[in-house]
Amino acid sequence: MKNLMVVLFAIAVMAGAADFEYNSGGAMGTLPTTGGSSTGWGEWFILPILNDSGHDIILVELGFPCGGPETGDYGWVVWTSVGGLNPPAGEASSADFYDSFVPTDPDPSTSPPETYSYIDVTAENIVIADGAYFCIGYDVTGIGGQVDFNGVNTWAWYQGAWDGDEAWGRTAILEVSADYYQALEQNTWGSIKATF
Repeated sequence: MKNLMVVLFAIAVMAGAADFEYNSGGAMGTLPTTGGSSTGWGEWFILPILNDSGHDIILVELGFPCGGPETGDYGWVVWTSVGGLNPPAGEASSADFYDSFVPTDPDPSTSPPETYSYIDVTAENIVIADGAYFCIGYDVTGIGGQVDFNGVNTWAWYQGAWDGDEAWGRTAILEVSADYYQALEQNTWGSIKATF
C-alpha cells in the first residue's frame, strides 16, 4: 500500500481569542498616544517577540496602528528566528515572510493613528518554534503608532540601520495573534483504516 503523507496541518481555534497574543503596548488593540512618520522616525517599525507559550505556534494575524498609502512588497515582514530580543541582522528585504498591504486608514497625517490595519497571514503557514525569538514589522508609508517607552524594545529602520526606539523614549505599537500548531505524523493507509 502506498503511504499517505500528511505534511503539515494547523489546528485553528474558531471561537474566542487566539492561543497566543502579544501587543507591544500591553493589551491587544492598545491605541497609540503619539506617532512617528516614515521620514521623521523610520521607514519600518519592528518588534522582536519570544514565543514563551510552551507550544509551537502558527501566526494568524498581524496588527499595526498606522495610516498612509499602499506599501511596497515588504509591507509586512516576519523573521522566524532572530536569536533574542534584538533586531534581525538584515534590512526588511531579509525577512523570511513578507507581502504588501493597504493600510485601513489612507491618511498619512493622522497622529496618533487611530485605526489598526489587520493582516490575515494564515495562508502563509508561518510556524514559530516554542522558545524561539521571532520578529514582526511593517513599512510605515505615512504614520505609525507609538507610546512613551514602556519597557518593550522596538526598532525603526533609519538611515540604513535598525535604530532602537528606547533611546528616544518611545515604543512602537505592533501586535500578533497565533494559534497552537500541531503537525500530524506520517501514516499508511493501513494504519488509518485500522483506526475505524
